[in-house]
Amino acid sequence: MIRLPSRWDINSLLNGGLLMLLLIAFATLVYLGVVLVAMAVGALEGPLKGQEVSLPWWLNLIALACIVILVLPVAGWLRGHVDDLVYGQHDNPYGLLARVNSQLQAMTRPQLTLPTLAETIAQELRLPYVAIETADHDPPVGYASGELLTSTHLHRVPIVYLEHTMGALLASARAANQPLSESDLVLLRDVAQQLGVALQAAQLTADLQTTRERLVIAREEERRRIRNDLHDELAPTLSSLQLQLGAMRSLIRRDPEQAERLATELRDDLRQATAEIRRLVYDLRPPMLDELGLVGAIRNFGGQDTGVHFEVTAPAPMPALPAAVEVAAYRIASEACHNVVKHAAATDCQVHIEVSDHHLTLSVSDNGQGMPVDRTGGVGVRSMRERAAELGGTLSIEASETGGTCLTARLPIGE
Repeated sequence: MIRLPSRWDINSLLNGGLLMLLLIAFATLVYLGVVLVAMAVGALEGPLKGQEVSLPWWLNLIALACIVILVLPVAGWLRGHVDDLVYGQHDNPYGLLARVNSQLQAMTRPQLTLPTLAETIAQELRLPYVAIETADHDPPVGYASGELLTSTHLHRVPIVYLEHTMGALLASARAANQPLSESDLVLLRDVAQQLGVALQAAQLTADLQTTRERLVIAREEERRRIRNDLHDELAPTLSSLQLQLGAMRSLIRRDPEQAERLATELRDDLRQATAEIRRLVYDLRPPMLDELGLVGAIRNFGGQDTGVHFEVTAPAPMPALPAAVEVAAYRIASEACHNVVKHAAATDCQVHIEVSDHHLTLSVSDNGQGMPVDRTGGVGVRSMRERAAELGGTLSIEASETGGTCLTARLPIGE
């Protein structure tokens, strides 16, 4: 069976044949040029007298030396242009960019689209090996097409979006000791620029999905906690009150003294149920925020008899804040102040609130013993970090200038 040459083999034969023809033509021109120069300076007289041309051996040697000296640099220069002519898409670079763009627009997950995209780039540019590396994993994940040949130069084009490195586009040269031309690299850089935008969009989509999942999980956990509190604590208390009311009703005429004692117990149970309802409401949103505002609520905590002098400084008047930011700032401040009272062994605590650049900055510093170097923080510190992260903010804990600890939370408040 006769095997037809593949498109790759045809292009390779065409590339090599065209390069060979051009080098032969170049050698011929050099030889003719040497002869013409010799004739011009009068070294050859035969052609001028109509005699048969007989070139001396030294002229052939000079022509051969010129060819040997010039053939390597000329071959390198010709090879790049022949590659552009045979393999390149530079007469219509927008065709490749359009195909890359259409595949990127249809991308749902990078791990499904990037292998096909690498294959498209390899086929269109006739490259033996193309790989796309993404930097969102450690170590980076690569999606390759083709096989990397030995002794071939591997070009690495960074994939960058707004100075953030998203990965790299790797492309192998077509032959050993033969790097890609500058026009090839320009086209690969254009493709890498499109990849940067697409990978950034894919990463933002993945982060958004992760954030949505976290919000749903947090919401459902909060609902389950409230349900458990209502079912396990408040519901039995209300059921007990109902039974006590029925017993008291039957005792009012028959045993008034016993009914009075039961009414006293019922009052205590009602007080306990009211406190439980208040606790549930407080967990949803501290009432002091509605009554006193954020600064007043923090000062109210500092006004308690704790043995620590609290000083709260904030803008006056305090600008209006989103409800979520108010709750998060109050929870972080109250937890930080509680840690100062319980663990810091401090006598002074400074709470400073600043609103600027669409952010609220809350700092709590003390003059206590500080946090040990090997201590990473317990449940309270983790809770404060989670509250800041839920709003897209940051929280840091470091040594204070006064020798204690300084906690700084930075929360975005929007426009």
